[in-house]
Amino acid sequence: MRRSIVTSMGSRRITAEEENGRITGLFLENSEEQALVGRIFAGRVSRIQKNIRAAFVDGGGFLCYYPLEEWERHPTPGMEGRPLSEGDTLLLQIEKEALKTKAPVASSRLTLTGEYLVLMTGKAGLHFSSRITDPERKEALRALLSSAVPERSCEDAAVPTETEFEMIVRTNGQNAPDEAILTEKDRLEKKMKEILTLWPTRTAGSVLYEPEPAFLGEIFNHRISSLEEIVTDDRAAFRLLTEKKNLMLAENPECRLPQIRYYEDSYPLVKLYGLESVLKKAAQEKVWLKSGGYLVIQPTEALVSIDVNTGKYCGKKQLEETFFRTNLEAAEEIAVQLKLRNLSGIIIVDFIDMADPQHKEQLLEAFRRALEKDPVKTVILGYTRLNLVELTRKKVRRPLHEILK
Repeated sequence: MRRSIVTSMGSRRITAEEENGRITGLFLENSEEQALVGRIFAGRVSRIQKNIRAAFVDGGGFLCYYPLEEWERHPTPGMEGRPLSEGDTLLLQIEKEALKTKAPVASSRLTLTGEYLVLMTGKAGLHFSSRITDPERKEALRALLSSAVPERSCEDAAVPTETEFEMIVRTNGQNAPDEAILTEKDRLEKKMKEILTLWPTRTAGSVLYEPEPAFLGEIFNHRISSLEEIVTDDRAAFRLLTEKKNLMLAENPECRLPQIRYYEDSYPLVKLYGLESVLKKAAQEKVWLKSGGYLVIQPTEALVSIDVNTGKYCGKKQLEETFFRTNLEAAEEIAVQLKLRNLSGIIIVDFIDMADPQHKEQLLEAFRRALEKDPVKTVILGYTRLNLVELTRKKVRRPLHEILK
């Protein structure tokens, strides 16, 4: 059973995922601050630094980093064909949150994300989630949405019309009713056109689109059909969760959504699910395995290294079998820890060396299957020359160890 828990610890809102009795995901946000990621705003260029091919843009109370290649590929509507200058006002969206000393990253390619679709400005095109593999369903979806993304040979217009947006069908769209997909498409297109129409009348610092609270996306945008329950002791969160559920049911009455329960017991959810202990353990380097083996997880500036050790586990069988079993258990645990700690970028895993080539391939396949549960894109690149397993995980937000500092 999968359950989401939404509660608070001090000034932080915690969204936890429980699966089969274990916390497998954690998302922390400051409940008193509105997340910047996803915000669409009018920003003024404060300075341009050609040596790093970037501009710094004032978004009204915060400064963001804007790569100049973004301007070359996706100029603000009405400003095409001219160089970017200090003092210019641009239409931007925050793409990545601030990391350590780095400013938030902005993009001039606007994105609106729904339950089934992602709508973006830019050249028209239709794409599919890599997890949608059924060719017949792809063709059916292509036919359904073809009027929204026709082929075109001319240059981009200054302001895209309803037929000129780029679109991605998300994994959730694979089995969604056609009517629900079309309803969402219309809603996203209407909002995007409204933003593009209004922005020239707004001054620098004006916000044209504020994303919904991040914890809602964390719950409803990932494997929602397999979620049985959402429980919260936060009245504001309960209201927002209920509103989100009602909106989704209005667009698709047939969609399967979890029960939302308000928890009123005097014993707090934080203690009921042991979240303080989970957070403490998630900040530690060493992770013990049930067999007696353990992992050592060490995030660095350049990459994340994970070392697998047999520890107390000797096993009753021959040494090769002991190593193989420990590595299989470690692969399952590493998949959980990457998600739990939100580790990303380049990740190097030093599994226990095995002599049997078949065992090595079986381990890699088991690792791939374990990582399939992760909603964040993760790619295993295989064994390096030093017999280490290399993988990458997309950066979507700050890792847990930085937030807890």
